Amino acid sequence: MQANPDYWRLRPKAPAIGAVVGPLAGVPDGQGREFVFGRGAAAFSMFVVRRGDAVFGYLNLCPHFSLKLNQRGQDFVNPEGTLIRCTMHFAEFRIEDGLCVAGACTGLYLDPVPVHVQDGQILIGP
Repeated sequence: MQANPDYWRLRPKAPAIGAVVGPLAGVPDGQGREFVFGRGAAAFSMFVVRRGDAVFGYLNLCPHFSLKLNQRGQDFVNPEGTLIRCTMHFAEFRIEDGLCVAGACTGLYLDPVPVHVQDGQILIGP
């Protein structure tokens, strides 16, 4: 089932369109990084995976068990840098669209958060 592209907006503390997520240079090429807006249990947690100048954003929630993908460590991609990986149950997702291609939630999608790069900064929005 395809993820709802607007679901992220319903989450507590969701950043506004145009909000600065962080510098592109802060996300190593081929890796991911978590970004958190707000504090406490209601904080908005997302992550960005970078491929060159392209960035892909998702809510930091595994569709299998609604846990953060980086429960064990700060890695968001497999060792080869080809797939996003949940560190709790090792489900793997395509970077480009968040489709789970291996693991307990095969066929489900990560919830996207639209991001783009402008003047070296990652911003929320298409």
